[in-house]
Amino acid sequence: MNTTAPAPDAPPAPRVRRRGGLLVATLWVLASLLLLGLVSLLLGLGAPGPGPAPAPGVDQSWDAAAETALATRPMPRLPDAAAQPHTLSTRAPDGWITVPAPSDGSPGGALARLTEFTRAGLLGADPQAYELAYGAVAEPGAPQVESTVMHRGLTRIRAAAGLPRTGTVADLSMTFTPLAGLVKGTADGGRYAVVCVLGQVDVVANGVPISSGGADCQAMRRVGDQWRISPGAQAAAATVAWPGSDEALDAGYLPLRTS
Repeated sequence: MNTTAPAPDAPPAPRVRRRGGLLVATLWVLASLLLLGLVSLLLGLGAPGPGPAPAPGVDQSWDAAAETALATRPMPRLPDAAAQPHTLSTRAPDGWITVPAPSDGSPGGALARLTEFTRAGLLGADPQAYELAYGAVAEPGAPQVESTVMHRGLTRIRAAAGLPRTGTVADLSMTFTPLAGLVKGTADGGRYAVVCVLGQVDVVANGVPISSGGADCQAMRRVGDQWRISPGAQAAAATVAWPGSDEALDAGYLPLRTS
């Protein structure tokens, strides 16, 4: 009886090749999710958790009740489509916001600080980068970074695409360009301000470019000669729209320009 020796098993595909294929697949998942508007949904929408209670011994000269009322007052909500690229408004804005140095004592200085750390924190779509940027300007007792809209959005985007939670990912980039802002209000004689920034989020995943609007609001407190993220209640989620659109103007956003 003739017998035929079994063919040897095919060698396994090189590990680097399998990893490369997985990266391509996950980046395409990310691109698909972003095209569906996930970036605008996560980078601005959502209900942040309540901020921490004031720590014992907190300076009672701050009006915690007024601060909490201002910070937690809901912002207008828009359909997801409002954040996607579309026709800019033909209306003239009601004015401009001239952004001073972040050390400026006016609410404009608080907005400058917010735009500065948001732009740095979103670079590369890395939650760890946002943690560092946020931590550098957060006062003790400020809301934990994990509860913020931006950090949760970055974490969910990474998880949805099957990417590492932190760190640089090849063929993935994200930039945030601040384009508009608003001052929701002030308390404590102007030493406390809730400010919001609206910008364009540009993501490139595996060579696929995606853009959308992204926005954030933060409660800021003047500490010494600097604006810092305030202890106490977390600011309500920002209104998200495509910068320069009718929806953005209707929400109260004004174009930014540097001083």
